[in-house]
Amino acid sequence: MLKQPIFQADSSIDAFQLMEKECEIYILGSNPRSVLFGVYHACKKLFGYKWVSFLSKEKAECQTHRFEPARIHSGLMKRRGLVVENHDDTAFLLKLIDWAGKHYINELFFTFMLWDKVRGTVEEEIVKRGLSITLGGHSMHYLLNGTALSQKEQVDFTDDSWKSLIINKIKDYDTKESINRISLWPADIGIEGEQHFLARYMEFTEQIQKQLPEMEVEHIAYNAGLSWDMLELPDKLESSKTVNTLFAFWGRNYKQPFFKEERAYEALQKWCHSAKANQMQVTIFEYYSDHFMLGDLFPPLFYRVRDDMELYSSLGIDNMVNLIVPYVPKENANEKDNLYPWESLQLMNSYYFARTAWGDAFEDIEADFYSIFGKKQNEVKKVLSKMESVLSGVSKWNIPLFPQRLIDPEKMESDEKDRFVIADLKNCKKEIETLAGIPNQKIDDPYTMISFYVHYVREKLDEYLVKWNQKKECKR
Repeated sequence: MLKQPIFQADSSIDAFQLMEKECEIYILGSNPRSVLFGVYHACKKLFGYKWVSFLSKEKAECQTHRFEPARIHSGLMKRRGLVVENHDDTAFLLKLIDWAGKHYINELFFTFMLWDKVRGTVEEEIVKRGLSITLGGHSMHYLLNGTALSQKEQVDFTDDSWKSLIINKIKDYDTKESINRISLWPADIGIEGEQHFLARYMEFTEQIQKQLPEMEVEHIAYNAGLSWDMLELPDKLESSKTVNTLFAFWGRNYKQPFFKEERAYEALQKWCHSAKANQMQVTIFEYYSDHFMLGDLFPPLFYRVRDDMELYSSLGIDNMVNLIVPYVPKENANEKDNLYPWESLQLMNSYYFARTAWGDAFEDIEADFYSIFGKKQNEVKKVLSKMESVLSGVSKWNIPLFPQRLIDPEKMESDEKDRFVIADLKNCKKEIETLAGIPNQKIDDPYTMISFYVHYVREKLDEYLVKWNQKKECKR
């Protein structure tokens, strides 16, 4: 007779237990999704599956493993989500959905526009894995559909005339089976001097929650256009008592711990304190797989993910989502830009995010990740560690150069920042140019992908150095 596991009463919290009796393995879960996680966990331990990369070829090999009968596996983070911006490549999304279920991801987040495009293809695959679905994002204008509001205008939350229209449209979605959360954000446009904007926006999300009591609703605290009034909780305002908070600080320097982003860190602490007092939750929104913010000098962020997770956990936060934004080549892109394997590169950071959010030991995550490189794994580890050390600081230019990035010299006029950017690029080039990299035209396995990536970054550093120096010369 098998002893029943003691799971928490909340079946939305993922937990599973593997028990052996004679020649049989029993997988017990707190919910159907957790049973599936247990199946994948057993396959990893018994047959050596890793499922690290879209490019890696799995070879099953029977392995001896004894499951600890008393151990209950449960996630470090309760909410472990992937946010897909507006990338409607269904082939990629189907691969991502399959991969997500194998690495304890329990949520996928779509804008309403993207969901309308891909629902017919992806919904069944998401539902049968038991993953939850969040709809929202920057969808205000899409839901308003043809009102006088321009895509370049922020939504006016003092105007009640359009609110029922949006709520009724959300109600029209078949939300009973698959959609679990509404996370609807203001337009991605900054505000100036509007001290009550955040309060009025939060009131609107509370109105959605009241109209959709069976759903979880959250609001975002996000510095759109670098507007602190959209990120910081004002002194005379407390967090909502009915909707949760999604905290999304854009433009951080991934070279350093988050607590060194002093103003943003203070804002996060304030949200956490107020949310706890009101018995609500805070979710962290990170940009580890955002190819817009991080650009084509995209860094591995393995150690940053680990350290971030430790910091957020220490603050009592147990909900995180990671944004995936595709790489979009610029005008006049060359052949290498079109070959750039962004899907596999972003997946590296997503892999560390997914496994770390579940609570797997970092040394185990590293061992599994680098095992896909076979005899080259020590070489690749040195390369990617160096790439993270050198490239993770590139993101610090997103705020001082806003709305442009370090990789957009052609869009900016020369100013006093040029010499600092050039110095930074020279230092990156000096550190990276010693790494081996071959300009492969065929990327068909993890090692050729890394080789291409290193060579590509070296060429891009040269290209941006030339462009920034040209800007500087034109100023003279």
